[in-house]
Amino acid sequence: MLEKVRRWFDSLKNRAVGVVVLVVVLITFTATLIGVSAGRQGLENQARAQLATHAGIIADSIDAKLAERFSAISRVARGLTMNEESLMGRAQLMLERQEALSSLFHRIYLIDSKGTMQATFPRASNIIGSDVSDRTYFRLTSQQLTTLISEPFLSRDEKLPVVAITAPVFDHNRRMVGMLAGTINLDERSFLGQLKNLSIGETGFVGMGTRSGLTLIHPKQGRTLTVIETDDLMNRAAQDGAEGVALVEGLGVVDRLIAFRQLNEAPWFVTVSLPTREAFAPIRQLSSVMFWVACGVLALFIPLSLRLFTYLLNPLQQLAEQIRERHAGRRDKPIDVGGGQEIRELVDTFNQVRQEREAARFELEQQEAYFRSLSERSPVGIVQTDVLGRIMFANPAFEAILGVPFERLDNQPILSGVHHGDRERLRADWQWVLQTGDVRQSEYRLRDNQSNRVIWVSMTTSAIQTQDRSLGTVSIIRDITHELEIEAELKVARDRAETILGALHEGVVMTDSKGRISFANPPACKFMGHEDKVVGQSLFNLISVEVEGKPWSFDDFRKEEQLSDLDASMTNVRRDTYEIELTMVHTAGEHHVDQYVFVMRDDSERRRQEERLSWEASHDALTRLSNRRAFTATLANLIDQGAGDGNASVVMMIDLDHFKPVNDQGGHLLGDELLRHLADLLRSRVRQSDMVARLGGDEFGVILPGCGIDRASAIAESLRSGIEALVLEQDGRHYSVTASIGITSILSSDGAVKTVVARADEGAYAAKSQGRNRVIVHTVGTGPVFTGDEGDRA
Repeated sequence: MLEKVRRWFDSLKNRAVGVVVLVVVLITFTATLIGVSAGRQGLENQARAQLATHAGIIADSIDAKLAERFSAISRVARGLTMNEESLMGRAQLMLERQEALSSLFHRIYLIDSKGTMQATFPRASNIIGSDVSDRTYFRLTSQQLTTLISEPFLSRDEKLPVVAITAPVFDHNRRMVGMLAGTINLDERSFLGQLKNLSIGETGFVGMGTRSGLTLIHPKQGRTLTVIETDDLMNRAAQDGAEGVALVEGLGVVDRLIAFRQLNEAPWFVTVSLPTREAFAPIRQLSSVMFWVACGVLALFIPLSLRLFTYLLNPLQQLAEQIRERHAGRRDKPIDVGGGQEIRELVDTFNQVRQEREAARFELEQQEAYFRSLSERSPVGIVQTDVLGRIMFANPAFEAILGVPFERLDNQPILSGVHHGDRERLRADWQWVLQTGDVRQSEYRLRDNQSNRVIWVSMTTSAIQTQDRSLGTVSIIRDITHELEIEAELKVARDRAETILGALHEGVVMTDSKGRISFANPPACKFMGHEDKVVGQSLFNLISVEVEGKPWSFDDFRKEEQLSDLDASMTNVRRDTYEIELTMVHTAGEHHVDQYVFVMRDDSERRRQEERLSWEASHDALTRLSNRRAFTATLANLIDQGAGDGNASVVMMIDLDHFKPVNDQGGHLLGDELLRHLADLLRSRVRQSDMVARLGGDEFGVILPGCGIDRASAIAESLRSGIEALVLEQDGRHYSVTASIGITSILSSDGAVKTVVARADEGAYAAKSQGRNRVIVHTVGTGPVFTGDEGDRA
């Protein structure tokens, strides 16, 4: 007996009948016992459960479809890994090949890394080239670098409310080079828009909203993308992430039961709304007839249920049979089974998955053919290995590098062609790529089996991965043997040049167009006061240069193509100052990049020597006063300038009295000592702007620019009295001299130095003839005039 019961309940049909009968019995008798009031509460709970179930089914269905699209666009984005130029060059073609995506999205887009629309499918020429960098979905995807589901917005091409699923596209260096986006319309053409037409009961409906407060789906026209009313507590709770069923009183015209369910794939929520008058209508009818019809219903329900469930579940048996025939290859046509909506949805889903699988297989075959076509024509070597490191594919370029045909390379370990000294390093790098999924670039040595020579190659290896496992690696190999030979030759030449420059005494510095140092020899580092490495630093942050007293910046030097033997003053970071002779040459280096070469030579000694020679040429060695040459040059310059409008310039000639006895009696050393004291006296009693010169022997000259004859006479008198008061003692004897001084003004009519000097000399001769030790002013027209008092005359 028990075995018969077990076999009877082993059928899904009998189980359904038993469950339904049991539920009906329980509901009938429970409703009969607890009455109308309890029946209302039970019906309300049942309505709540049904609404929650509806909301859950709808939410799960939307989650599944969003997840399917989320996974599909992420997978396609990963398959587009390449550099940005290649990606954007074939953008439209790539989108047109995405048949799987076109069946999941209303429109797909390919956007470059700057936010410019590069391609659409179906093609929309009016938005290609438009800038979407201001769109929220572009900014968030660029920042988070992951696949995202956007907030709803109005599309620019069709002006329709849509949501977008965006996935970043990376190159082989994991840098984002673009973005793949698919849009889902919120009208009746999409699985989201179809919710508007989904009825719950007779007057119930389904809606959707976002947690940010926008309406996604609403049966009323024009409510999409409007702001959700926040006066209702349940709406605010749903936006905060709450779920459940609530009785909302006074919403619109009637009270409603509303179920809220949050989505997992997006920050949205589903609402299922049913008026309470419809939800509780059966209780009014059921309360009056429940008892009388309960027994009759039960008597008829069991056989009817058996027949009904047999009929309803018959399509499942047909579905199972057709699926087995399809997998066995006995059926080529799509699955075609009638029945309820759920069974039809299951059939449609199975057929769709089957189509997508076929499309994906066809796409993979196309991609593999495309990869092999590109590899065959690639100038660089391409090698594909499995997870054990065995060669599964090698293009002709790699065969040419090794000198081995693919027939001998097929299924051989990739390590077999590597130089034994690099095998362990390659093995470690290869395993690291498989484990991390990152890209590794390095240089290794291979063996050319034809010539038995060592070949240096640059190898970039990347993992081939699916979501759950690694399939192997693909490597791009380039022969760099010749490049390394050229680099070695260049290094030898560079080292030779740096050795030569390092041996020079001059400082040599090379900078780029911004003044950053690319080379400096040791003398240059000494000039800059910097013992550490200076390469990469700005030259003019380490030194300051002045030319003729004016600072020169790097911009001043860049204005010149070449500068030779420029006299300059340079101060380094240690505040050391050098007088240098500077040469600058502007050259164009590799790839026409501007370079500037500065050559610095310490010029301090030469300038000191020139200054010394210049001083000796214009000064008297004994008294350190200016000599006749400097005196004549200064006077000639004053005559050329003219008399001017102010006080006239004055020339003073001083002739010592009784100097010969000092030389004869005291000796030439005493005479020299006396002349030095006289020189100090003359310097101390004239103005700083005046010039005192020894013209020869015991004769001196003074030039007083802009002095005026009256002030010059006073200065001359001060000099005369000072000379008279000067006394030297030697061996108990005292020696002194006096001075006869002649002065004259420089006139505008004077045209030669000798004219002015002659007048001043004439005054000095007059002073001597009138008894010496006096000052005589010589004026044109009146001749020499004595300026002293009567005591002076005595």
